[in-house]
Amino acid sequence: MSIALRLVLHLPRDAATVPVVRRLLDQALRTLGVEPSCRDDVGLILTEACANVIEHALQIDDYEITIEVTSERCVIHVVNAGAVVDPSRLSLPVVAPADAAAVLPAPRPGDVDPVLDEHGRGLHIIRSLADELYLTPALSGGLVLQAVTTLRWTADAEVWQRH
Repeated sequence: MSIALRLVLHLPRDAATVPVVRRLLDQALRTLGVEPSCRDDVGLILTEACANVIEHALQIDDYEITIEVTSERCVIHVVNAGAVVDPSRLSLPVVAPADAAAVLPAPRPGDVDPVLDEHGRGLHIIRSLADELYLTPALSGGLVLQAVTTLRWTADAEVWQRH
């Protein structure tokens, strides 16, 4: 028996939505039996992705989150349909639609990032926690962030691992 969970949320671009979404995802992952440290990582990825939209997509009123959980992984999509994003303004490169299969490289041990102020750290945090990170321009403008994380399960969740 395998699992599939899909949450789709359309939210106002308001900072108050971030802890609500994070608690919702954490509770779902807890109920399914995902290890606490893995839930923390996924929650931080989601928090940083949402915070980026709230802080930077000032011309939009709402945004969309899709979360897909399977017995192997959690995929988070955060979409803002704001103005076209200039790739040079991002601290990480945008993956062009034609190159969507390309994965942004994870930092290597010992890599030193350029000096970072408190702005611009979100994508680096996501990149360090996620197994895969994709940034693609949204068709109508804006940006789509997709972060993929392999899930780790508690012993109690063994039933989900049976196929």
